[in-house]
Amino acid sequence: MNDAPYPPPPPPPGPPRIGPPGNGPAVAALVLGIVALCVAVVPFVNLVGILAALVGLVLGVIGIVRGRRIGRRTGMAAWGIGLSAVAIAVSVVVGLWTLRYLGDLFDFVDPPEPSAEIGEWFRTDDGDLAVKVTSVECAPSQSGAADARVCTFVFDARNESERTLLLDHIRVKAVVDGAWRDPSLEGEKRLAPGAASTITGRISVYGATLEGLAFDADDASSHSAVVVDVSSAQRFRQ
Repeated sequence: MNDAPYPPPPPPPGPPRIGPPGNGPAVAALVLGIVALCVAVVPFVNLVGILAALVGLVLGVIGIVRGRRIGRRTGMAAWGIGLSAVAIAVSVVVGLWTLRYLGDLFDFVDPPEPSAEIGEWFRTDDGDLAVKVTSVECAPSQSGAADARVCTFVFDARNESERTLLLDHIRVKAVVDGAWRDPSLEGEKRLAPGAASTITGRISVYGATLEGLAFDADDASSHSAVVVDVSSAQRFRQ
């Protein structure tokens, strides 16, 4: 018979080891910064990206403060702040370019200041086309309305490139009392290299003043259009 004492029971397990608390705001800031940067280059969608980036900035600051308090690294929070700031900058640039493009497309931008005069050669279409407005003449309209006038203008176009140009691709618009108007054009609109053509345009105005003629390769109502000042030309020939 074994009278040896039983071994003592093992000690009870201690409390579970708990690691340092996590830094959820830092993780969220990083995720939001990445998402905001990904959508920053997409027009209109980047508005959502700006909101995400703003939240990311706030969470990034909270993540840095919390990380320092609990002794955790703040790298993710810092990256979240940086990515969010870059996303906001990119979104603003893309938004401005989008508004500019839409303004050019739908004519709600203000016409630029005149940069050429009647009888002066200038270039458009990246320098491939030389244009000179040679005459502008406004006369009473035959419609019978007291304030109706028809303005006729003539411009010369010369192909300075080594490729054939279609003048249908060169947008021409009139500036009437500070607003864009579309004139009608007549004449040869296909120019071989080195060839020239004379184009006649007409536009009806009612109690208004024809102030300028705008020419541009993409859209004459754009910020890059060349505007010929015709505000003082009731009858001018060159």
